[in-house]
Order: sequence, then C-alpha cells, then structure tokens
Amino acid sequence: MVSEEDLKKAFGSVWWRFLEFEITRSRLICELAGNPVSALVLQVVAYHNLTLVQATVDGDTYSEIRSKWEKNDLVGASDLPLKLTYASIAELTGIDKETVRRSVKKLAEQGWFKVDYQTGIHYNPSQSNQDKLVVFNEWELAQVGRLIRRLNNAQNAD
Repeated sequence: MVSEEDLKKAFGSVWWRFLEFEITRSRLICELAGNPVSALVLQVVAYHNLTLVQATVDGDTYSEIRSKWEKNDLVGASDLPLKLTYASIAELTGIDKETVRRSVKKLAEQGWFKVDYQTGIHYNPSQSNQDKLVVFNEWELAQVGRLIRRLNNAQNAD
C-alpha cells in the first residue's frame, strides 16, 4: 500500500500520466454524454446509482458490485433516503439548476435516466447505453491499474 508520503515522493514522475488519464477520461465521457455539462451530470447520476448499488450488495468486491450494476436491479434501494434532484445535482456540480434540468431532460430522452418527480432522478439506461458505460468502466479500470503500476515503479526506483 502506498502511503501519502510515498505518493508525494513519486507523484512528480507520474503526474503528467495522471493528467493525461483525466483529460482522456473527460473526453470519453463527453463523447458518451454529448457535451461537458451532460458528462458531469451523467457522472453524478452514475455515482448516485453506484451508491445505491453498494448499499444493496452484501459484499464489496468489484465483481459483486459490477454484477448488480449491470442488472440495474435496485430492489430495496427505494427505501434508502437518497433522492437525487435537480437541486442536489446543481449543488454537487456547481452547474445552474435550470441547466441541470435541461441536461437531465436531454439525457433522459437519450435513454440514460428515468425522472420521477416523487422519487427523483434514476440511472436507467437503455441496453446500448449500459453497454457503452460498461466498456468505459473497463477502460477506467485498466487505466487506473496502469497508473498504479507506474506509481509503484516510480516508488521502487527510489
């Protein structure tokens, strides 16, 4: 496990790789969502969904969470006090609430979300969108793994 002090020592040698990862990740999520604002909104709704998934899974392994995510089966999640609204997305992102509303509406029309005025905004992708996000997640996993390996290599070079 890399300590914070180890990270500070080795980060200089991988910082540019981290930024490269962030830029590429941002570009890819913008391609999925259509534009940077929608990309950020999509990430917040996906994050909210992940929070619900993790609350309804017995274990915490990637495979258990991923399986539940892919099924998009959140039986019991409606009992959780986590309602996602335009206002909560606006607060999390710093994006104007009306802009969030328009973005959510557009993403819902594209098959990413379901909007229910009593229970809030829910990740509810079409199969095509779910498949795209799973491929994106696999890319993230591989790239984070590469970044960790580079960080470890930089730490071991000291």
